[in-house]
Amino acid sequence: MSEPVAMDDLVAAMSRRGAPMTPESALFIVLQAVETMKDRRMVIEAAGVEVDDHGAVTLNELCSPAVDDHEVQHGVAALLETALVPTPMAVLDLIARLRAETVFTHSALASELAAALVPLNRGAAQRMLGRLVREHHRPARPEESTEAATEADEKLTRGLDEQIDAPKASADATLPDSRVHEEWDIPTKKGPSTLQALVLLGLSTALLGAAAVFLWSRLKG
Repeated sequence: MSEPVAMDDLVAAMSRRGAPMTPESALFIVLQAVETMKDRRMVIEAAGVEVDDHGAVTLNELCSPAVDDHEVQHGVAALLETALVPTPMAVLDLIARLRAETVFTHSALASELAAALVPLNRGAAQRMLGRLVREHHRPARPEESTEAATEADEKLTRGLDEQIDAPKASADATLPDSRVHEEWDIPTKKGPSTLQALVLLGLSTALLGAAAVFLWSRLKG
């Protein structure tokens, strides 16, 4: 069995987890605290109201004796204001009645709180409180505590990848494309050399001379 949790600690822990205590849960805790007083008059403090893992509510020594019922009502009103931020309109109306001049007896005060919870399923409400206390004692899972860090790491990694790829892309842009490389591999076609040109010229001259002699011999014959 887990240690009971003070109401103010439970409210703060739930707020840190991102799930503030609902008005129904807070009202039910206060109702049980008032019922626990029985014939005593006490000023209920948030640190003096404890909830165990079965949803049962007890009062500790931090709840001091009250002078009269009017002081008890003011304590309950202050407790509701502490537990519910922001305070729902229905609870604000109840707080206003508790702070008014009308004095409620112990049973009437409990009835006022119970009326704000209609319809009230005590069994379900108590099980819900027990679950909240057990959740309070449950250690935070590593993935919950590192979720924000993991998301930040992913963003940082994406940023570094972009920085690395950008210079690479700019460097690649300065390289010749494949067509230029192909042109580099094609042998260059050189023109005829001077010697080859002279040989061709001599052959052409000889052929012209032979043709001229042949024509001359035919004309004389």
